[in-house]
Parts: sequence; C-alpha cells; structure tokens
Amino acid sequence: MAYNIQLLKADIADELVKIEMVVKEFNDVKKKIELPPEKVPNYDRGAVGYLLHNFYNGCENIFRSIARFFENDLGQSTWHKDLLKRMKMEISGYRPRVIDDELYARLDDFRAFRHKFRHAYAFELDWEREQIVARKLLPTSKMLKKQINHFLDQITEIDF
Repeated sequence: MAYNIQLLKADIADELVKIEMVVKEFNDVKKKIELPPEKVPNYDRGAVGYLLHNFYNGCENIFRSIARFFENDLGQSTWHKDLLKRMKMEISGYRPRVIDDELYARLDDFRAFRHKFRHAYAFELDWEREQIVARKLLPTSKMLKKQINHFLDQITEIDF
C-alpha cells in the first residue's frame, strides 16, 4: 500500500486537530447565525461561510487520506461527491464504513454549501441557507469525531 496504517492515523489525527480549531473559531461567531439577514453584514456572512468551508475541507482531507490508503480510485469530474458517498460504504473484507447515513446527509449539506461558497460572492450567499448549515456545525463535528475514532478502532484490528 502507498503508506502504512500509522501514517494514515497520523494524517487523520492532524486533520481532527485542525477541525477542532475551526470549531473553536466558530464558537466565537456562532451568535451571529441567529441574526436576521439585515443584521448581518456581508463580511460576517463571508466569515461564517469560510469557517463552514474550512470544516468541510478538513472532512474531505480525512476522506481523501482514507481513499488513498484503501481504494486510490476516484472519478475526475465528480470526485467530491463520489468521495463522500464512498465513506458511507462498507467494502466487505476490505474496509469498514467510515460514516453512517445520517452523518453522510449532514456532510453532503456542507459539501453543497462549500461548492456554492467557492463560486459566489459573499453578498450572493443565501443567509437563511447558510444559517441552516451553520446550525449543524457543532453537532456534526461531534458526530464526525466519534465516527472517525470508531473507524480508526476498527481498522486497527485489520491485518494489513
């Protein structure tokens, strides 16, 4: 395999630390997500959006490390969506699922938001949609950490 299990675990641990830093920063601005659109300047919408963007980037970095270790094959044009979908799949005898269906659905919302965020100006963002995704950040980050740690426990038992 391209690299060993200890390196995979180290890569994942590094990303989990970075995700936790994003969550801490989000805690400083989370009160803004309860404000109506007219009370939130575009600058603040962009800042909240950037944290949501960074959160999903961290998730995707973890998933890419896992995919490289186990599969190493993603489509060219739809790889973001394919990567997330693969993480909810168990590959019998090869790799346990990384996330469950509920976390998949939550993360798919972050993936879609990140796509919009990357291709829009801050003043074009739909604040109500951004609020919906932002309200999911804290519980989703907890679910992610729990499920990633469960995955790591499971792969420790696999004979590579």
